[in-house]
Amino acid sequence: MRYLRLVIGSIVIIGALYILVAEHVTGASSNAFVNTPVVTVRSPVAGDIQIATRTVGAEVTTDTVLFNVSDVRADGVRLDDLILEHERALAEVERLQGQKTALEDHSARLDRRRDAYAAARTRELALMADQPVDGPLPDLSDPEKFEDLNVAQPVVDTATEEPNGDTQASSTLAGLRLDAATGDVFLDGSAGATWNYGYWAETARHQLARLETDLSAAQSIAKSYDDRIARERVRMIRLTGGDIMSPANGIIWERMVGDGVNVQRGDPIMKVADCSSAVVSLSVSEIVYNRLRTGDPATFRLSGADAVMDGTVARLAGAGAATVYDDMAVKPSREHLERYDVTLIVPELRDADGSGGCGIGRTGRVFFEDRPLDPLRRLLN
Repeated sequence: MRYLRLVIGSIVIIGALYILVAEHVTGASSNAFVNTPVVTVRSPVAGDIQIATRTVGAEVTTDTVLFNVSDVRADGVRLDDLILEHERALAEVERLQGQKTALEDHSARLDRRRDAYAAARTRELALMADQPVDGPLPDLSDPEKFEDLNVAQPVVDTATEEPNGDTQASSTLAGLRLDAATGDVFLDGSAGATWNYGYWAETARHQLARLETDLSAAQSIAKSYDDRIARERVRMIRLTGGDIMSPANGIIWERMVGDGVNVQRGDPIMKVADCSSAVVSLSVSEIVYNRLRTGDPATFRLSGADAVMDGTVARLAGAGAATVYDDMAVKPSREHLERYDVTLIVPELRDADGSGGCGIGRTGRVFFEDRPLDPLRRLLN
């Protein structure tokens, strides 16, 4: 029994020593802290700054207005000239549209008048050829009666038809003119008014075609002025400034100018910490660093917290990596730079609510290997 107690005691002592040694020699960081990139917001134009009433540390999103910059001295002469030219182009389009409508009405009247004279002359030739005439001659002063005229089919007396199929009218000069008129062809001296109105109507159609071409060109010019004015307005907005939105979801990290200050184009106005890109910065010993590879799994636990968060090694910067922190919110200590720098991506930090400042600067420890007491920790959590 005494030997059994000695064996059990030895096993317990050896197990305790193993746990103590394993807990300490397991790859871990000496110090780790939550960090995030900082975005510098600059003025796009020269002008006066009006900063919204938000203090340093206030939570912002991509829909948040950080400040307003305005320049009342922006030159708008070119925009005024384009608007004037656009109005002239629209006036030209209206003038051509009016001419087109008037010419269409004029061409239609000429066609109706020509058809009326043709119908009347055809019926006159039918009378001269001693053919029956159906109804009185047309009233040329009433355009509404032109549609009732039958130009191509005058009434012919079939009783005068010859055995060979030709009418007697076609054997006379009057009959020949009548036959030609039924085909809308009027012989010399038989319908001068018809020729004149037909010529004028054809001339009006040619003028209308040229007018439609000019109208299409004028509309294209007016459309081009619309596009140029839109582009010039965008350029003017850029020159005159406007509301500047936050470039990222996070917190206001630093204000670099005061309200009402006149700034130049490109001057830094404030800095925003991007909480959606939060990382864990840490340093390790040379032995642990040489065992690490990009993409290796790791765990991160905040100081004073029991929850353990999973992460992945994203960057191995080595010793003296001061330059990689130029655009980061928290700069490393001198002791940190004397060791080997590692950056860890922890998705839970990026998905966390940014109302608490994303936990920037909070410290903890990172472990790269499983420790003997991890099952107990997970059970207790």
